[in-house]
Amino acid sequence: MSKNFRNLSVKVKIPLIIGIASLFALALVCVLLMSPLRSMSFEDSSQIARLSAEDAGYRLAERINGAASVVRAYSGVVELIADSDVIPRERKREWLLAEMEMLLKRETKLSSLWCTLEPDALDGMDSLFINRMASDVNGIFCPWFADGKLESETSEDDVNAEYYAVPKATGREVITEPYWDDVEGERIHMFSISVPIMLHGEFIGVIGTDFYAEELSEMINNLDRNAIGKLITNKGVIAVFHDAEQIGKLVENGNRRILKQLTEGKMFDGMYKVDGRDIYKVFVPVSLGEGNDPWYYAVDIPAKDVYSKARTTALYLIFFCFVGVVIIAFTGWIMMQPLLKDITGITDVIEQLSLGHIDLNIDERRTEDEIGKMKNQLNLLIDGLKRTANYARELGQGKLDAEHQTMSGGDVLGNSLLEMSRSLQDASTRQAVRDKEEEQRNWGTAGLAKFSEILRQDNNNIETLSYNIVNNLVRYLDANQGGIFILNDAENKEERLLELKGCYAYDRRKFFEKQIRPGEGLIGACFLERRPIYMTRIPPDYINICSGLGDASPSVLLICPLKVNDVIYGVIEIASFNKFEPYQREFVEKVSESIASTMSTVRINMRTTKLLEQTRLQAEEMANAEEELRQNMEEMQATQEEMRRREIEKEKKIEEMTKESLNNEYMARTLNQALLETFDAIEFSESGTLLSMSASVLKIMGGGLTEKDFVGKSYAETYPGGLEDGTKIWERIKTGERTTTYANLGDTPGKVVSIPVTDKEGQLQKVIVFALAEE
Repeated sequence: MSKNFRNLSVKVKIPLIIGIASLFALALVCVLLMSPLRSMSFEDSSQIARLSAEDAGYRLAERINGAASVVRAYSGVVELIADSDVIPRERKREWLLAEMEMLLKRETKLSSLWCTLEPDALDGMDSLFINRMASDVNGIFCPWFADGKLESETSEDDVNAEYYAVPKATGREVITEPYWDDVEGERIHMFSISVPIMLHGEFIGVIGTDFYAEELSEMINNLDRNAIGKLITNKGVIAVFHDAEQIGKLVENGNRRILKQLTEGKMFDGMYKVDGRDIYKVFVPVSLGEGNDPWYYAVDIPAKDVYSKARTTALYLIFFCFVGVVIIAFTGWIMMQPLLKDITGITDVIEQLSLGHIDLNIDERRTEDEIGKMKNQLNLLIDGLKRTANYARELGQGKLDAEHQTMSGGDVLGNSLLEMSRSLQDASTRQAVRDKEEEQRNWGTAGLAKFSEILRQDNNNIETLSYNIVNNLVRYLDANQGGIFILNDAENKEERLLELKGCYAYDRRKFFEKQIRPGEGLIGACFLERRPIYMTRIPPDYINICSGLGDASPSVLLICPLKVNDVIYGVIEIASFNKFEPYQREFVEKVSESIASTMSTVRINMRTTKLLEQTRLQAEEMANAEEELRQNMEEMQATQEEMRRREIEKEKKIEEMTKESLNNEYMARTLNQALLETFDAIEFSESGTLLSMSASVLKIMGGGLTEKDFVGKSYAETYPGGLEDGTKIWERIKTGERTTTYANLGDTPGKVVSIPVTDKEGQLQKVIVFALAEE
């Protein structure tokens, strides 16, 4: 200690000593508290960031997967249209366009819908639709709908794009990397999900929808306005971000550490150096589509925001340190030597507090001067720290509802603990909500699996199946009563009734016959309206639930139609004393669809059995008729020999008449006219173009067409045996060879005789074709 300090008066020395000691003591408190405060601030911020990223990622996945599931389900509609024998070929494109337009109007999750098919995959008529709407230059069907209308058509180069080539090669759906596209003259960043369309195990095309990066970016901004969020592909490419210039680029300029962790499919976080600044980043995996590697939702928080609470607390600590030093120095200067003992005692207490010890006691002597007030304040501080420590201990034990009284409005530590308690309570509440939702989903999934097993049993007996369904459904819903009404198979619309096929604890006074007409009562109304009815106020005497203690009316009534593919097969009714939650009603609707699908299968099986029995009876009848046919065949053989003799005579007559008409134009025209009026004949030019035909041939081949519809067509196009055989026969005729072939003339087998007509030099002038039906 220097000489000048030793020469100072006690009045100055004591405050200086106390002030310097207090300064170091409070500084040590600040240093000791800063590290846990920074850790707490970092943990709070990182936890909030992870929860925010998980929530935003879940909402993005819900938005994208919701649209993808609709497209995935609709691929089955395209398969049904392509494989349908009921829809005419020439109307399949019209059907598919109408279905796509209807889907866009119904599903608000879809902003667009497009489909690209393989050549001739839909109707085999691509060559007839070249350069038509929703077709490319080759006629391949590839419509694209946006905003509920057909915007434009897909180009033929798209078959090499990722959205088409990958599903075609792998049979899996694919989510593309972000790319630029022109939409109504505006370049927009987007990415697409593409689902393969498989028909009998063969790839016939893809169907998909587009997601605009700008739309999803607005959705992200609305989800979290405090953090900077972005959606990243599994290859590290930015797909959705508020800065459009960054979309399509690698995250953080291709940081190898980040790109490597993205391939692992797990959540990761950490502090990264970006443009000279420390940024805390959280990457949460987001599962999109089926069979695809997860994408990531990333949230960036600047380091200054992560440690903002710690900085604020540090400023308070520094301020209190400064104030404490001033107060202590001033007190020491006032009290001087007589108060040194009290000051020493207080200093000892402060030193203990600086070391974190709060189990302290100050002497019981109290005065009204500053020393007494300091003791009182130290007692209040110690009590407050004890309360704060006990409160922190209770929080550590999970008692989030524990009460705590702060020392004052400026009690930073106490207020921070209260804020942390509220944050933990909010997180616990959200977790409880998620646990409840998960429990409800598991309940619904287990129920659907259970009823899938029930529906696979006794599906050849509607009564047994109906009883098992309603019995298990009432028990699973913890309801009290239920019944299932199935629509009968009456062909007459007036005789169609809803019949009670299965019931559980059922006692309906109104329907002793257990049959209801469509539109009659609540069940009939549900059948006609084709939508569920949920009632919490039931009409008096509508239905009673019986027990050994008496009868009582239920509190709620749920009536659901058994509907699948817009076809109603019946109605199911459930009554209970307890209200049905929304997830329970949704479960009943899903089970109703499965029941309707099974009922449809049961009816088809019953009809198939009936048809098989009819087929067996027809087979017996055919066996009896076979013997009659054999006897008729012998008679037909004799008739055929007579027909061959007549055909030979007819051919000789035709040949003689043809030879007489050579080099005589007038006689040729007369002969042609006579031939056309007498025989079933067709006249072709030397190049094989149809010139005229007799009315009898037109009647055989026309099918409602006129002679003008055939004039100008080639020999091969009109040949009854097909284009390939007609081409081969024409090549023989051009050499002057007369041909005789056999083919079906309309519904009758017959003979086609083609006679070339030449001049004296042997040059082909025309060809006369005779159609000779077998008698």
